[in-house]
Amino acid sequence: MVGKKNVPTAQPGCYIQAMQTLMCNEIPPPLASGEVHLWWYPSPAVAPRTRRVYIDALLRISLARYVGTTPQSLRFARETRGRPWLIDAAMPLDFNLSDTDGGTIIAVARDLRIGVDIERLDRQPRVMALAQRYFRPEETAGLSELPSDQAQHAFLNAWTAKESSCKATGTGIYGWLDQWGFARDIGGADPQVTYVPEAAAPLTAWQHRRVSPADGYTAVIAVKGVLGDIKLFASDAAHAVAAWAHRRGQSA
Repeated sequence: MVGKKNVPTAQPGCYIQAMQTLMCNEIPPPLASGEVHLWWYPSPAVAPRTRRVYIDALLRISLARYVGTTPQSLRFARETRGRPWLIDAAMPLDFNLSDTDGGTIIAVARDLRIGVDIERLDRQPRVMALAQRYFRPEETAGLSELPSDQAQHAFLNAWTAKESSCKATGTGIYGWLDQWGFARDIGGADPQVTYVPEAAAPLTAWQHRRVSPADGYTAVIAVKGVLGDIKLFASDAAHAVAAWAHRRGQSA
């Protein structure tokens, strides 16, 4: 079940004094085992030079809500392929994020391995060129049978399913997108996985859900484990964080 909620706040909105005291008072409900919380941050325009600082701040704010500490106190390590994980979490917490024009989505899960990917529905990809390079032969053939507008939707649906899966496993996408197979989907239903890499087997361990955090966007979460409820929260923190990141970039 997916529910979209306004986030309860201890005080209105999010406040930022400096990175040393960066905190957000938006309080999520407890995160149960197998549950996923999705945080959607509609974002203003952020300069490329400050984008990394901005994304890092959003991630830290999101995770600090569950760990019970300040964002700047969080410590991270990386797996062999670079996927980050949180040190010193009191519960088995996993997370992933995806960023696109107009917004960032952060997924937080307990007792699950999770990946998320988001795309704008108005994106105009080179469908067949990309499919021939990154998709399985049967998927590419299925796209070639569709009119161009339907092929675009089916491509974005497949791409978000594939990338979220690669992010959940931590492999990255290059050399791995064609290791995941999904049934062709034009309408935006939950992805139906048909093939997984040997290292990610068994296929039956994986679940995928499609969500729309806002009009004009489609996202997929990929999880390995027993998936419970999915709760979607819309946060008002992004503008304050973007302003802080801009000031930090000017002073750097």
